[in-house]
Amino acid sequence: MKKGQWLIGLAVAGLVVPMSGGCVSLDKYRQLEMSNKTLAHEKAQVESELYDARTLAESHWTKLAATESQLGTKNQLIANLQDENDKLETAFATAQETLKKLADRGMPTEPVVIKESKLPEALDSALKDFATQYPRDVEYNEASGAIKWKSDLLFALGSDAVKETAMASLSKFCEILNSPAAAGFEVVIVGHTDDRPVARASTKQFHPTNWHLSVHRAISVAYIIMEGGYDTSRIGLMGYGEYRPVAANDSEENRARNRRVEIYLVARGSVLASAQNPGVFFAPELGLAFAKVGE
Repeated sequence: MKKGQWLIGLAVAGLVVPMSGGCVSLDKYRQLEMSNKTLAHEKAQVESELYDARTLAESHWTKLAATESQLGTKNQLIANLQDENDKLETAFATAQETLKKLADRGMPTEPVVIKESKLPEALDSALKDFATQYPRDVEYNEASGAIKWKSDLLFALGSDAVKETAMASLSKFCEILNSPAAAGFEVVIVGHTDDRPVARASTKQFHPTNWHLSVHRAISVAYIIMEGGYDTSRIGLMGYGEYRPVAANDSEENRARNRRVEIYLVARGSVLASAQNPGVFFAPELGLAFAKVGE
């Protein structure tokens, strides 16, 4: 080989080596660039997951705060109910003490009975005409001087609010009570129910038992009569609950007959204490007398 050719070959060889070295560096660069992109993608993904985790955590904290607020409200409600219960217990204890004091002062400890008798002709005639005018609402027993309202026509089931549809007959009855023919008489209002116990919570809140419901219904009728101008001192109240049925509670028709309000017209002074009367009892702890009527 000639000397010039050898020098050219050497120069070419020298160029090839650096170029080969440049190709290796580019590959590494691309690998690093790819790794960098991968890391950037993973970083973005982690940041997204972290954001979601923070959002979820904030949601949980919000729900926790709301739950704590509701718990605080419920605790306050419980405290209020407990306070109200304490007041009711105090009031009940006071009422019992008052009844005891009244008993110690000579309050009657025996129930009462009503001495039934036929009413004077003028009053009897007025009540017969009244029953004829309202045959769907009432029945009149001339032997006992009693007017009987069918409870279903006076009240909705489980209620002691007098229906608007019953106002006409009650208003007419008030006219008779305020007439001269009834001047020497007073009334005893007696409530009755069927044998189905009070079950609905909303009803039990106001009428825990059928006794309560029957008495409350008698009271509601009494208020209507008082609003009609009748003297409060001439009104007596009783409630028998389901314990004085007029029919067996074996059908809806018979139960409807047992749900009733009876009003007895009795001469003043005829409501007497009974020394002995089977099946009659008095509950001084409740302040109620349960009387046997007309036997």
